[in-house]
Amino acid sequence: MTTSSSELHERLARAYALPRGPARFAALDALFRHADAAGDIPFAFSARMNAISDFHHGGDPTRAFLAFSWCLSVFDKQPEVVGRQYAHSLLWDFKWIVWALPQFPDIPLDRTMAVLDDMQRRYQLAGHSLHAVHQHRWLVAHHVGDMSAAQESYDRMLTAKRDTMSDCSACVPSGQVRHLTSLGRFEEAITVGEPFKRGGCSEQPQWMLSELLTPYLRTGRFDEAVEAHRDGYRRIRDDRHHLDNLAQHVLFCGLTGNEPRGLELVERHLNWLERPSSPYAAMEFAASAALVLGRLRASGRGDLVVSRRSDDGTRRWEATVAEVHDEVAQQARTIAARFDARNGNRHQSNRIEARMAAEPVTERLPLTVLAGRSADTTRATDPKLAALVERVAALTGAGDTAGAARARLDVAHALRNAGRWEDAVEAAEEAVRSLDRAGLRDDAIRCRYLLWELYRRAYHHKDSAQALLAQLSEMEHLPEGVPPLEVILEDAAGSTPGEQAVTHLLAAADRHRANGTAEAELRVSSRALVLLARRPPSEQAWTVLKRIDTLSSVAKQPPAEQAGNVQAAAARLLAAADRVDEALARLDMAVALFSPDELADERRAARLHRATLRLRAGDPVAAESEAREVLAEDPDEYGWSAGALLARALRAQGRPDEAAEVLAAHQIDADYLDEADDDED
Repeated sequence: MTTSSSELHERLARAYALPRGPARFAALDALFRHADAAGDIPFAFSARMNAISDFHHGGDPTRAFLAFSWCLSVFDKQPEVVGRQYAHSLLWDFKWIVWALPQFPDIPLDRTMAVLDDMQRRYQLAGHSLHAVHQHRWLVAHHVGDMSAAQESYDRMLTAKRDTMSDCSACVPSGQVRHLTSLGRFEEAITVGEPFKRGGCSEQPQWMLSELLTPYLRTGRFDEAVEAHRDGYRRIRDDRHHLDNLAQHVLFCGLTGNEPRGLELVERHLNWLERPSSPYAAMEFAASAALVLGRLRASGRGDLVVSRRSDDGTRRWEATVAEVHDEVAQQARTIAARFDARNGNRHQSNRIEARMAAEPVTERLPLTVLAGRSADTTRATDPKLAALVERVAALTGAGDTAGAARARLDVAHALRNAGRWEDAVEAAEEAVRSLDRAGLRDDAIRCRYLLWELYRRAYHHKDSAQALLAQLSEMEHLPEGVPPLEVILEDAAGSTPGEQAVTHLLAAADRHRANGTAEAELRVSSRALVLLARRPPSEQAWTVLKRIDTLSSVAKQPPAEQAGNVQAAAARLLAAADRVDEALARLDMAVALFSPDELADERRAARLHRATLRLRAGDPVAAESEAREVLAEDPDEYGWSAGALLARALRAQGRPDEAAEVLAAHQIDADYLDEADDDED
């Protein structure tokens, strides 16, 4: 059966309600198939155009290739159907495609060059500068090791005029830093890159910070290197789109005597090699991991345990450093050989072998507080914290594994209490691994709870926070010092988007029901309903509303504000479902619950909603009365909204002159009223 336009839009909304990744991408694939089957070319085109960016930034360039090729073909054949307004976006997307094509060894070079030639032809026809074309010709030449061609394109890029097709002011210098670093021109690379290490676009500053690591190290700018690593890594640690940049941070650990820190990064991201953003990114990461693991084995630590898991999280196992080294080294060599076969030289193999055998730039460069990194120079040294760090070192030296692990947790708490959030994150991450290895289960759970609290403070840790919450939710027993799971879920709802927040709240409500605490169940369910009322009515929303009504008859009544908010939320749902009389009854209850003193704003908002529904129900006289009363109570705050509603009520009664006076008095555009009346219809 053909899918209707409304069904296609519903499928699109459901796809983007999913987190970016395999689930969303599979939903988009299905959406494209339905749109194609329905013959809805404009929808299929716009859906794919919007998805190209999602695929590119979500680490799935293969899907980006397919969507882009389809859109380009349709645009060329049927521009009148899809609209010329997409011309600029298609030309911009050429850059993403050319950036990704060389990273797949099975794609012939002549195909990449053909796309580049087509890109140049279209840019010239549209009157654009060739700045971006020269930049991407450099990228391809640099990849295959043709340094003469790379330098020629690089020089042309520098002299070409920037225009609207050029990458942002930080992305172009990031490519320049990579080029200059590959030539050993480290000072020049820093001069070019440093002005742009604070940001620029969605790719920055994490890309620039990753590129600057090697120049900083090679010129002895160790403090700048440490900060670039700490800031850059925390920005990309949850984004597999940046797997190739992440490899630079693992390499940095191997070049600075930070093999244990490098092992942490390898352990955390090793599963990404099952579903890398590209073969090139996989090769980069595998080679950097091989350097770190090889140095550990050479120092007699090849028997260290590496905790592993599958990319989908369904399987966990352990391996040794030596075993994983051999695996990733072989993977890096195999991919490099595939590139060499495609490129017709040994450039990638030579580069990868050199990386895996690289010698350290410095014997030891402390990265974290626990590793001996100096305290922030803007803060006074905390003697208690210094003593805790020394205690970790002393216990480690004495061979007291358990004591040292617990002391690391103490350091993490001290850093948290001092407001040094990112230092606390790093210390807690080190502590939880130590506690796991020491078999201290309860302390490890306490540390995970601390980490979850720290992660949810910052957006760039949101994925890590979700993963830890999932771990805590699966635990049958939470030790003393960790709140009950229902409390954790309620807290989580306060720092997650709407749909996830509802899921957390309903899970907490179920646990309260199992515990027999009806008041708590009512309180949490009420929070969920308020969130659900912000979206179109759903079966879930009606189920929650029924649950609340049942609980209200047996549980102690919540505070007036909460009870009133619930009734106001129920009214929004009922009104959206065109059950106006029921919505009005709920608003009557809400108004009665909201005190005219303590909850005056909530009361006025509920009364305005009630007036709107009375107008919709064909009672403009009552709507006029309510609007006038609210207007009289607070003309400064509610003058515009109450005035507009009053004017609509007067119009509905055939009193246009009075309505015009109200509009003029409150400086309300009459066109707004016409639009509002149309919306009601």
